[in-house]
Amino acid sequence: MKAVDITDEIMCKSPSGNKIYWLITTEIGAPNFEMRYIEIPPGGKTSDGSHPHEHEVFIIKGNGVIKGEDTEEKLFPGRAIFVKGNERHQWINSSDKEPLALICVIPKGAEDQYKPRREK
Repeated sequence: MKAVDITDEIMCKSPSGNKIYWLITTEIGAPNFEMRYIEIPPGGKTSDGSHPHEHEVFIIKGNGVIKGEDTEEKLFPGRAIFVKGNERHQWINSSDKEPLALICVIPKGAEDQYKPRREK
């Protein structure tokens, strides 16, 4: 068992300026999935694109929308979203006052290019 405190984790920024905290990773022994806490600043968004891997997302705070190829879903605390692999999507914070915060679970190694490296 391993407990993780977000204040102990390394924060990195995505290319679009969103904060990403890697909470559960292969580095601590997770064999299949990695968990991130992501904050999108007021008025912010992610890049519009797709990835070969799926995402399981749970909204913690804030409000926004996720835009897909032909659909759009509202985001609010308590809402869960499943994004299939290769499905086009963009996360948008519709608030000008509060961050949109979410937990995002992805397959291990899926986005290693954004993962900060810990010093051994």
